[in-house]
Amino acid sequence: MANNNHLTLAVAGSGKTQSIVGACAAADLDERILILTYTSANQRELSGRLAAEAGSHHNLEVSGWFSFLIGHFVRPYLPFAYPGERVRGFDFTSDPQQRVANGEWRRYFNKQSEVRRAHLAQIAHRVNEEAGGAPIRRIERVFDRIFIDEVQDLCGWDLEILRLLMDSGVPLDMVGDVRQAILVTNPREQKNKQYKFIKIWDWFKAQERSKRMTIGQECGTHRCRPEIAELADSLFGPGCGFDPTVAKNESVTDHDGVFLVKSEDVEAYVQLYGPLLLRLKSNSGRALDHLNPMNIGVSKGLGRKHVLIHPTGPMVKLLQHGKQLEELAAAYLYVAVTRAEQSVAFILDDPGACEHAYWSAPERAAEPL
Repeated sequence: MANNNHLTLAVAGSGKTQSIVGACAAADLDERILILTYTSANQRELSGRLAAEAGSHHNLEVSGWFSFLIGHFVRPYLPFAYPGERVRGFDFTSDPQQRVANGEWRRYFNKQSEVRRAHLAQIAHRVNEEAGGAPIRRIERVFDRIFIDEVQDLCGWDLEILRLLMDSGVPLDMVGDVRQAILVTNPREQKNKQYKFIKIWDWFKAQERSKRMTIGQECGTHRCRPEIAELADSLFGPGCGFDPTVAKNESVTDHDGVFLVKSEDVEAYVQLYGPLLLRLKSNSGRALDHLNPMNIGVSKGLGRKHVLIHPTGPMVKLLQHGKQLEELAAAYLYVAVTRAEQSVAFILDDPGACEHAYWSAPERAAEPL
């Protein structure tokens, strides 16, 4: 069994993607490196940074996870499972085929012979079995090293593919943050459903126990001030096993820390500080539409000096009464909070027992008591 695989669990703002770019830039020019990630936005980010910082390396390949499965497993080796058949496209939208047996063609392909996203990793795994491991052996010949960015996004049968890669002879370096696990490759997949979202942390620890990989934690954030890092850490209980975040941002401005903002003061706050305004979904906080809020999921990867959050009901209860969030809700709030460098503020009219101070508009602060 291979034992040259490593996961770095890195806090928000620690430079996860940059660590991959730096490693590629420092690699031998002859080393053949594959860099995998799930989202198209992250693919563009990686490609741009690599072009700027590792442009002399001509053996670097950035690929999306789905493209990797199609190009290195399904397309070249499909005849081992279905002789005479070909992949004629990618079906991103069709539903999981719950009542179709695993051996049937139509489970994996639509009428146009387009491979279904919902079962792509499963057919990739099956093709590898039918071909006697030939896809993995080919990957071992083609690449000297594989990086996976945002590895916490994988789920379902994708974890079985990841296990195959771990057992291969190609060193595997993974970076990610399970606290930011708000996206998954196949949200409706039943395989390994107990490891979706933040629960993938349990899967990683199981792989470490089985000697497939080692895990290290990068706890230093260059983005967030200490107050913000402390708030982010508080969203997850000590039983999760996350090391405390070390805030390396010691910059001092005229607005640092964690605040509450009354609804009537939001426009003044936005005008003064220009915060990144975040909400969970586009149908929440509709009164803020004219201020161009961003959904929390879309903000992943961004950093701004100031962040203003429209809290959900459970987030309000956390602020008012300290009621702990469910894991996925905590992950969304963690993403929102850790976009901030200097300050995080919540729109909240009733503070309850919240310890955070209210921000007052300058003209209101000047009014006599």
